[in-house]
Amino acid sequence: MSVRLPAAHEIELPPDEELAELTAGAELGDDVAMGNLAVALHLRGDRAGALHWWGKAWAAGNVVAGYNLGMLHTAAGDANRAQVVWEKAAALGDPDAMLGLVKQALDRGDAAGVERWAPVILAQDEAFPITALGVALRDHGDLARAMRAFLRAEELGDGYAMEYRARILAARGQHEEADALRARAARAERML
Repeated sequence: MSVRLPAAHEIELPPDEELAELTAGAELGDDVAMGNLAVALHLRGDRAGALHWWGKAWAAGNVVAGYNLGMLHTAAGDANRAQVVWEKAAALGDPDAMLGLVKQALDRGDAAGVERWAPVILAQDEAFPITALGVALRDHGDLARAMRAFLRAEELGDGYAMEYRARILAARGQHEEADALRARAARAERML
């Protein structure tokens, strides 16, 4: 299974023998090995090696590697290169790439960019990107759309979305509704 950034910071560095296995697999053309080798190299601080292997994995069709490559470009301050890669990965259905594009569009004040990908994210059946979309919208001051995203993620059972919406309700003075939602959130699955 391909490993995604930024979740990669939550994994341990692979031991040297596993790194050797990943390297061998990558050199044989295994796109998952290439992508995971890139993650290991990235975690070890080898940006050039990570860039090389994510590029090769992406060229071989590994969509997760495309997302990670976009993350690497974003971290390096190259939003344009990230956008090019993410557009292709999003067109292939990657919800994290779509979310990256929405966040870029929000940062630029590009309403058309948000409208291109936000509805596609909302139409999916994965709570994480929908909740993350709600957080991005909330952080950019669009509380009405954030609430709709949180409601959609709640339909999928995400307790985090319930908690985020409860905070907005509480800030609006709707304490009873917020408390009831928090009680539901305590019983719900946390999908982030």
